[in-house]
Amino acid sequence: MILDIQSLEALAHYTRGGVTIFFVFWCFMLRKYEKRSYMLKLLYFSSLLIAVCYAKDVLFAFTSIKYSTHLNNICGILDMVYIPVISAFFLEVVRPGAVSMRQTWASVAFLASFALIYVFLPFKAIELIASCVAFAISAITLVYVTVFAVRYRKMLYENYSYTENVDVVWVMLSCYAYFGSFVLYELMFQNAVWLSEVIFNISGIVLWSIVFKFAQRHRVLKMFFQNNGSPADDTMGEEAAGEELETEQDDTDETGLTETEADMRKQERYKYIESRIQLLMEQEKLFLMSKLTIMDLATKIGTNKTYLSEYLNSNLNMSFHDFVNKYRVEEACRIIDALPQDSKRTIIDISIKSGFNSISSFYRQFAKFKGISPRKYLFEKMTKAEENE
Repeated sequence: MILDIQSLEALAHYTRGGVTIFFVFWCFMLRKYEKRSYMLKLLYFSSLLIAVCYAKDVLFAFTSIKYSTHLNNICGILDMVYIPVISAFFLEVVRPGAVSMRQTWASVAFLASFALIYVFLPFKAIELIASCVAFAISAITLVYVTVFAVRYRKMLYENYSYTENVDVVWVMLSCYAYFGSFVLYELMFQNAVWLSEVIFNISGIVLWSIVFKFAQRHRVLKMFFQNNGSPADDTMGEEAAGEELETEQDDTDETGLTETEADMRKQERYKYIESRIQLLMEQEKLFLMSKLTIMDLATKIGTNKTYLSEYLNSNLNMSFHDFVNKYRVEEACRIIDALPQDSKRTIIDISIKSGFNSISSFYRQFAKFKGISPRKYLFEKMTKAEENE
C-alpha cells in the first residue's frame, strides 16, 4: 500500500524523534569515552550537535512555525553547523592532529553566523552562500580523507603486522556514505519531501550505528611525518614517541663513499639483516607476537626500521605486514599438517597458535598466500589422511 502525504509526514516526524533519541543516547555513551582520545571527543560533539539540530525540529509541530519560510530557512542553515565537527572527526581518524578543536569550533561559528545574518538580512543569497560553504567543507573532507587514508594504510602495512582496530577502511566508506546521503537527500527532496526525510533518517541511524561501533574499537595511530616518518601510538604517550632505537652499526656515515663502496656496505648490511631475520623468525618465531611491529623486529635485529623496511621492499619485494603474515600462514599449515586425524582443534585455535589475533585476518591472509581458505585446507588434509589409511 502506497502511503499518502499525511502518513509520510507523520512517519518523517516519528523518524526524526527516533534519530534524536538515538543521538542523545550516544551522547551519554560517548561521554564516558570522550577523554580517551581526541577522535572520540570529536565524535561526542558531533553527536551532541546532531541531537540538538534534530531536537529543534520539534518547533515545527506549531503551525505558525511550520509554514514560516523565514524560520524554515534559518533552521536549514543551522542544520549545517555540525558538518565541520563531523569532517574533523573523519580527518582525525586518518590524519591525527590535522584539525585542532579551535579550528573546528571556528568553522562551526562561521557557519552559524550565516543564520544570524539571515535573521536581519533574509536574502536567498545568504542561504545559498552557507550551503556552498558547507558543500566546500564536505568536498574538501572527502578529498583529504581519501588521500590521507591511502597514505595511512601504506604506513600501516609498512610498520604493522596486524590491521585489526587500526585500519581506516571503515572511515573512508562511512565518509563517502554520509556525504553521499546528503546529495541523495537533496536530489530526492525536490520531488518527495517527506519520503526523502524518512529515508535519510533511517539510513542515518544505520550508518551512525556502524560508525559508533567501529569508532569505539578503533585505536588511533599518530603519524609524525618527520624525517623518518615514524608512526607512534597516541595511547602510549611519550614512550612511543621516543621509541626511535637506533644502533651504532646502522648509524655509520656513508657520506664521502664511492657508489661501489656504498653499494658494498649496503649488501653487507642486507646480509646481516637477512641472517638475523632467519634466526628470529625461523628459530625464535617472533612472528607469533600478534602485535609485532617493524620497530620490534628492527630492535631485535640490531638495526633501524628504515634499513629493515628498505631490505624487505627491495630484496623481498614485500611489505612488513605481508612478510610477517606469510610466516604465520606457513606456521598454520605446519600445525594443520601435524594434526592427528581425530584432532578436535578448531580453526580459531590454529589462528591464535599461528600469531593471528583475528579470525577474519587469518582467513584473508591464508587465502592470499595459499589460494584457498584454511577450513578447506584442513578438510583436504583430513580427506587425504583418510584415503591413506
